[in-house]
Amino acid sequence: MRDMLDQLEHSMYGYNYQVTFGIEIFENCTNLDEFKINLKKIYPYSRPEIVNLIPFDVAEFWDEINFGLDYRGDNSTGLILDEKKNEKLKKLQLTYKDLLRQFINENTKIYFYPDEEGIPGYPVYWDYRFVMKANNDKYIFIYGSSSD
Repeated sequence: MRDMLDQLEHSMYGYNYQVTFGIEIFENCTNLDEFKINLKKIYPYSRPEIVNLIPFDVAEFWDEINFGLDYRGDNSTGLILDEKKNEKLKKLQLTYKDLLRQFINENTKIYFYPDEEGIPGYPVYWDYRFVMKANNDKYIFIYGSSSD
């Protein structure tokens, strides 16, 4: 998984533009309080204890993910890709979305995590942080952001 995220980040490196992606999977995590404790262990400068998660529906979730993946910038910053590089990027993005789809079913609860403090990345052009509660005592934390 980390190799795929590294390849995605590398493929989306552009003129005055870079991205950060991450996925953390918390097994045997039965409630949000346990999730927040585990997140704090991985990202000690984060503040999950003060965060109020915002419920998101699946369509809104995919809108946010796709906005970041489709962002190309403008003349001063962004991605400049020839056809071959764009095709490679689209395949990596599809792999990323397929990975996320593994955690989503009709019982999955999705929340927006509204605090960037202590989470990797430096949001400038777009960003997202989501918590997904799968129906098998598993929480998934995903994030993505772009900066200059």
